[in-house]
Amino acid sequence: MHQLTKSFKAGVEWNQLAGEVGLVANWRALPETATRPAVIFGTSSDRIGTPDGQSYYATVSKSFHHIIGLPIAPYAGMSWGTAEDRMLYPFGVNVQIRSGWSAMVMNDGVHTHLSSTYAFSRYSLTVLAVERKDLGITIGAAW
Repeated sequence: MHQLTKSFKAGVEWNQLAGEVGLVANWRALPETATRPAVIFGTSSDRIGTPDGQSYYATVSKSFHHIIGLPIAPYAGMSWGTAEDRMLYPFGVNVQIRSGWSAMVMNDGVHTHLSSTYAFSRYSLTVLAVERKDLGITIGAAW
């Protein structure tokens, strides 16, 4: 992914197992404030477990660290997936464990997944428990 503007980033997503290369993009239409959640629109590959396809989504997220003293940020959204040609309602919560390290519980509208990400310099490494059992790894790099 490349940060093209302060609120827009885009890149290429490669899923080796599906043999698929696609567009991934995020636009933060409204940044989070003390009283308002962030609103994000984007596109990426369809949800985990679909053979192929693209998803288009809108998400709201809000950090509650300054409100309750805990580094948690829930989110909820709507996602149209082309693989199954239907609307889903994903949700989850991200927890900042320490600088550069976070954990997330997410539901993609069908299944619940767990992940933990370590970000350093311009790289990230995520361990993902698909449907809370099958392990996978993603590697990210910013350029």
